[in-house]
Parts: sequence; structure tokens; C-alpha cells
Amino acid sequence: MRMAKIRRWFGLTAVGLLACMGANFANAQGEFPLKDGDTWVMVGDSITAQHLHSNYFEAFCYARFPNLNFCFRNSGVGGDTIPKVLARFNYDVAAWNPTVVSVELGMNDKGGFATEKFMENMGTLLARIREAKARPVLLSPSPVNNGSSTAKLDSGNAKLQEFSAALKTLSEKENIPYANQFGALVDFWAANKPNEIISNNLGTMKGMLAAQPNMDGADHLKAFLEVWAKKDKQPVSMMGDPVHPGYTGQLTMAAALLSGLNAPGLVSRATIDAAAGTAGEAVQCKIENVKMDGEKLSFDRLDNSLPFPVPNDARPVLAITDCVEKLSQYILTVSGLKADKYDVSIDGVIVGTVPAADLAKGWNMGLLEKGPIADQCRSILQLVGSKEGVVGQWRNVSKAVQGGDASQKEQFEKLTQQTKDADAKIRAAAQPKPHHFELVPAIAK
Repeated sequence: MRMAKIRRWFGLTAVGLLACMGANFANAQGEFPLKDGDTWVMVGDSITAQHLHSNYFEAFCYARFPNLNFCFRNSGVGGDTIPKVLARFNYDVAAWNPTVVSVELGMNDKGGFATEKFMENMGTLLARIREAKARPVLLSPSPVNNGSSTAKLDSGNAKLQEFSAALKTLSEKENIPYANQFGALVDFWAANKPNEIISNNLGTMKGMLAAQPNMDGADHLKAFLEVWAKKDKQPVSMMGDPVHPGYTGQLTMAAALLSGLNAPGLVSRATIDAAAGTAGEAVQCKIENVKMDGEKLSFDRLDNSLPFPVPNDARPVLAITDCVEKLSQYILTVSGLKADKYDVSIDGVIVGTVPAADLAKGWNMGLLEKGPIADQCRSILQLVGSKEGVVGQWRNVSKAVQGGDASQKEQFEKLTQQTKDADAKIRAAAQPKPHHFELVPAIAK
């Protein structure tokens, strides 16, 4: 009876998680604030300095806007508050000659500043950004992932909620692009907290049982573990710690920020009539060489952009939210298929076995884990990470050069060029390529 209640409770929790995400991931008004020629500096604290959600955000932009010429620079420092950013602004922000500066602060400010003073400091920082001839973008702080929800916020999250509301008011008053990730994530993370605790402790429980199979309560623990071993969806952790989420948590942060800034969700959409052997609608892509050979359908597809690059370590969170999928709509619709299921291959690699009914409704390929397109997206992420390694070196030398150390000038210029070269590699890796698709009736296994 107790195990049945556990199963039912966690099933309801999963439904609640998706409801939280649907309610809070509404897109903002206005265009996504990235333009051709932009240098976007991402100001933040230790959460930004982790190079997780900031890298995912950047990789998305390269994948979705391959025809724009832009670059990103991470300017996160552990423990930073607005006054600390102001102290390093010249050598760590303005020295990049930015055209866009996003500000993602508040986690550390909440301990030392009332909301009124936080906003006064923010006004000073916005003035400095504008003096540098850059456009500001405001990002709310992320929540503290401690199980606190809007129904009953702890004091720390209550202050972050106040900051977020004040930033929203300011953004509307001054027409500044704004993304409220706090509002998008706080209830979702809170609803997931029971599952997260289980995820974080399943390994420990298994170890305890293996080491002490006859300990008191072993039968109950074994029954509990068996319940979770049989579940189709395993519990998911946001990883990291309450303030610094890991891969999974920071992927939801990137999605919240992108959605809040009105990033486009559509990669491309194509429709094919298999019975007629013809292409129909093709939005942001080109379909050529459609051919039916017996029961095999083949065609070539060239898209205008790429799906959202998702790091392998963050993929578990895709099972409990559709926030990333909504930003990666890469649709293939095929009508007139006769078999029940089809193996779909891209350039000879089977990327999925899909029911014909799903293909007829429109199958989203935006989160594929294997195949040439998934590999290309992973390459973008890897190159973004490599570029940020050079950016880190540049930042260290910039501080010395701005402080008057002429001996570092040659190294500074060398690193400046290396960052530009790294940008070019990312841009080249993000260019869409033509691919050959084949749909073959799946053999029953």
C-alpha cells in the first residue's frame, strides 16, 4: 500500500513539473536583442563564471543565427555584487568595446543591499554601460534551489523575487530587454526537489544495501529501489548546489533566459507527401531530390539554422520539461506512409525509429542525441568552451594592461587576436550543411 502511494505521488509530481514550466516560460514581447556586429559581454557572479548556462546561451545563438557576425564574452566573477562590477568595469567590460552588456546579478547583493539600494546601484551600472555605447540587457537572478516556492518563499528567495520584480518595472520604464528566470524557475525547481533528493541519494542507498544487505530496514530499502528501477523516467537532479546548479539546472536557466528574451523557437519545418513523392511546405529550409523507391523514402534537406545544442550531461532534464524543446522546433512531417514505424537516418546514421502516425503529425528532430546534426551541435559547444578559455587569459592580462603594465601589451594584443580566431571557428562550425535523409520501414524486433 505504501509503495502504491509513493508511485502515485511521484506521478502527480511529474505532471506538476510540466504545468509549472508551461505557465512560467511565456515569451517576452519584442525582438531577441542580438544584432549583426554585436559584441555581447555577459556580466555576472560565480553562477555566470561557471560557464554553463552562459555557454549554452551563446551556443544557441551561433546555432540559430549562423548568418550574423557576433561574439560573446563571459565576464562573471565569484562573489560579485554591482559595486564590485563597477570597480572592474573598465578592464573587464568596457575594454571589450561591447555593443551589448547583459547584467545577471543579485545572488550576492541580496545579503548586503535592500531592494531600493540594489536598484540605485543598478541605475549606476546602466549609466556606465550606456557611457560605453552599449545596449543593456537585464537578467533576473536565478532562484536558490532549496525547495522554496512562491507559495512560501524563504527570506533569500523572497529578496530575489523583490529584485526580479523591481528589474521588470525598470525594464518596462526604460524599454530594456529583460528575462525573468527567477519567475520561470522557482516553482519548477521546487516541485522537482523531492525527485532531486531521490536522484542525489539513489547511489548512496544502493551502496548501503550492497555493503549491509542484512541491516535493519533492508527489505523496505530494497523495495523502494526496485520501484525506482522500474520507472520509465528516472528522477532528475538540477545538480550542483542550491546556488550553483550543474549541467541540468543551468540548461533550464539558459532556456528561461532565451525564452524570456523572445529567442525564436523554430529551426525549420518541412512537409513531404510520400505517396506522391513530392515536397510540400518548406519553412526556413530547402527540400530536394524527393524519391520513393519501393517503401523507402529519401530526400535532401538544407536548413537555414541548427537546433539548440544540448550538452550530454544536461540531457536528463529533457525528460521533465519541454522548455528546451520549445526552443528547438526542427520539424519533419511526412504523409502517405504505409508501414507502422520507420527508421529515420541522416547521412546513413539511424537517428530514430518513429511511428508513421508521429511523422504524419510532425516529428520534432530538435533534440536528437546522435547523427551528424547532433555532432555538429556538440562541436559548437566544445568550441565555445575553448574560446572562453582564451577569454579568461585575456581578462587577466587586460587588468594588468589597463593598470599601466606596458610589458603585457604584446601579450594582450596576441590574445585579442586569438579570441577573434576562436570566434571565427565557432561561426564556421555553426554553418548549416545539406543532409541526406532516408525513411525505411522498421523491422520488428
